[in-house]
Amino acid sequence: MRSVVSGLFTAVAMVCMIVAVPSMWLSQRVVSESGFSASAAEAAHDTSVQNYFADKVAASVEERTGSRIAADAVLPAARNYARSDGFVEDFGEVARQQHKWLFTAPGPDVDLHMMELDISPMIDRVIRSAPLPIPVKVPGPVIVTIDQSQITAGSLEDSGTLVNILAWVSVIGAIVASILALLTATRRATVLAWLGVGAVLAGVVGWALGILTNNVVSDRLADTDSAAKTTIEVVVSGIVDHLSTISMYVGIGGVVVVLIGVIARVASNR
Repeated sequence: MRSVVSGLFTAVAMVCMIVAVPSMWLSQRVVSESGFSASAAEAAHDTSVQNYFADKVAASVEERTGSRIAADAVLPAARNYARSDGFVEDFGEVARQQHKWLFTAPGPDVDLHMMELDISPMIDRVIRSAPLPIPVKVPGPVIVTIDQSQITAGSLEDSGTLVNILAWVSVIGAIVASILALLTATRRATVLAWLGVGAVLAGVVGWALGILTNNVVSDRLADTDSAAKTTIEVVVSGIVDHLSTISMYVGIGGVVVVLIGVIARVASNR
């Protein structure tokens, strides 16, 4: 009877592990505003992202001032700024705007497919921090719109809540079920080995989810402006790489636990 009970707890623990790795990653790195911003800020070091926003700053200056000369004067300063720590900070704030657009219910007059990003702080920092050959004044706010044909404002609000609940339930379930499985087991080394197998499976599932996420995002952005698409893909890729790294560590930890369990079982038989 104890073996049956222990086996059930082991199975529950393994399932919870498989769910916990991707769901907790989603909760902490995507659903969480601070986690999303931190993950996105890492992408600010990518050259394509830097060039995209430097061009957007210059284009916005031309649009607001009506002067091509002003835009040409600002562009070199914008490119230097895009490779500075100030850009990383400002890009993190832009990521927070993206997060709000995705995870907050939109107002009644909001275009559900147009993501609006305020890049006024970027323009202000460029104008303040760099000597320009001509005086440039850009009235704010300066809004950049990105057409999201397959994603709508607030579309991830309910999903985010569900992910947070699932993440904590699965983590707690994995811990509690593992402890109960070991306490009720007649052969704890065997149970330990199976728990290790659960961790390996969790790592594999997390790694596979990372590949799937990259593919899905690429498909969803098929109709998005090429420059914006590249920027978003870089941000998503950075976030997904974190999942792949976490999954690898979990899988390696699982292999270690399996080996410990097998060695302990062999030693006990002897």
